Amino acid sequence: MHRLDLEAVLGAHTSLQPPRRGSGARAARLAGCILLAVLALTWGAWGDTLVVAGQQASSRHKFPVVGEEVYAPILPALSLLGAKYELTPEAIKITTATGREVLLSLTRAEATLDGMMREVPGPPRKEGKVYLLPARAVGSLLGCAVRWDADSRTLFLHPWVRRFSLERLADRYRLRVGAEAPVLFHTGRLENPPRFYLDLVNADLADIPSEFTADGGYLRGARASQNSLSPAPEGDVIRVVVELEEWRPYRFSVTPDRCEARLDFPLPDADEVPPEAAPVVLTDLNFQRLSARLAAVRLSVYGKATCRTGTTEDPPSIWVEVANADVRMPTRHISPRDRWVSDVSVDPVPDQPRRQRLTIELEEPISHSVVSEQGEVRVLLGRTELADLTVVIDPGHGGHDTGAIGRTGLQEKEVNLSIALRVRQLLQALGAKVLMTRTTDAPVVPWTRGNREEHRRELLARCAIANKANADLFVSIHANARARNPGDTSGTETYYRKSDSIELARVIQEELVKAAGLLDGGVIRHPKPIVVLYQTNMPAVLVEVGYLSHPDDEAQLATDAFREKAAEGIANGIRRYVEEGGILARMAEREARQARGTQEGDSQE
Repeated sequence: MHRLDLEAVLGAHTSLQPPRRGSGARAARLAGCILLAVLALTWGAWGDTLVVAGQQASSRHKFPVVGEEVYAPILPALSLLGAKYELTPEAIKITTATGREVLLSLTRAEATLDGMMREVPGPPRKEGKVYLLPARAVGSLLGCAVRWDADSRTLFLHPWVRRFSLERLADRYRLRVGAEAPVLFHTGRLENPPRFYLDLVNADLADIPSEFTADGGYLRGARASQNSLSPAPEGDVIRVVVELEEWRPYRFSVTPDRCEARLDFPLPDADEVPPEAAPVVLTDLNFQRLSARLAAVRLSVYGKATCRTGTTEDPPSIWVEVANADVRMPTRHISPRDRWVSDVSVDPVPDQPRRQRLTIELEEPISHSVVSEQGEVRVLLGRTELADLTVVIDPGHGGHDTGAIGRTGLQEKEVNLSIALRVRQLLQALGAKVLMTRTTDAPVVPWTRGNREEHRRELLARCAIANKANADLFVSIHANARARNPGDTSGTETYYRKSDSIELARVIQEELVKAAGLLDGGVIRHPKPIVVLYQTNMPAVLVEVGYLSHPDDEAQLATDAFREKAAEGIANGIRRYVEEGGILARMAEREARQARGTQEGDSQE
């Protein structure tokens, strides 16, 4: 980086002819002072340097260093990472090249990555109209390695390479190298022995497996290593080398977002690489009889399938077509010998090799529904009904534990109980068995105000109600609050902790936002081990209906009309979760336990 040499400039000035005496000399001295002042101001205006993905962006700002954190104007350079940002009154929303969403609070030391809370050392600092962001924390959320060179006052952000694999697929060998942001890829060939190399420029290799051995044939293996073209960090290059016994045809491709490179080689007994495989892969097919009134056909999918469905009358059948699909399953055909289903098969659609059709041949027409989600296409035969379900509704707090208190004195415990009783009434009308952890203004078990251990015991008692009843779902109802800047945050949020609770949280959040109309705060994996979310043996969520600390939310939470809408949203979410087959796994476990119990009873007789 070139900077103006003050001594050289001043030396050139003093080498001029000596000034004349008198007023001319005074004028020359004055001009010299002005020049010094201008140069000093110019020098001070130059700031530190930001290098993002190898591209340098000088700045007029000095980057404050607080402890190990460096604050820098990252936002204007996000386009170099393929990211976009949006400023709101409360936060900076950043969408990365790979579609992940970072929400950075402007007022609090917190951020979220895809809805999951992350700690940051502090909120952004504002200098004039420019935000200086905590670079190490934000860079990590964006998938970048961050380095600070104190000597040159230069901050480097390079995308991490976190994906490196060598696989033998059904029709090819495939090498994948993926980064968290767009990178430059350079390829080449080396001889004696034959090798193919791939360079990823201005990227950092994460702590991942970096060497693979192939399963025989001409392809020996692949390895990745971090190299540098120059001593400075901006020269970092990752080199991937594929070792071969002999040259064979290959196909190199880069995804449109420039975040992943793929190198395909033919299998040992093939002469060339076949056409590119479809993006959706069907991996397994099975049939389950779950109860006398319910059965399911499940198609395991790598990715999320795009489907269209229909029926035929003679003979009766249900069909589901999956677009852009490749089949790598042990079998395409099963015969369940069920009173409803005679045959299930997966076959390519004629003249459309990348479209696969699942056909379920029926003994007679039957009601059904089709759900396509990440990892599965599910066809439910019959209906899952709330009558099959035991739900525990948990109104948070109670008694001397008021929970949050709004500006008008509205207490959370009262809001929670009012909404929860309405949810119970709606679910019971649909036939569900509903248990309440409390139905009055009292805790589940007595405990002393301020005693944390007794409070934990009281929360465990709520979990015990659900676990003892072998309930299917646990829904805890709360209202939120912020101690700092209480009027800045509003809206509905739904928390989960266990992986089996994500889908329940998602559908309740969607239905609650739709019914109640508050801002959508998202589905969030709670960063802390909340007792009722991880000590329960079934899917469990905690719903924060709104913020009592926000005046608009509090005004809504105080009305019966809003509480009725909130209850409808929660009940609709539970109903939808059941009807879409969210409790299939628990129902299958229950059927298996009952079958084992019957067999044990028969053997004892």
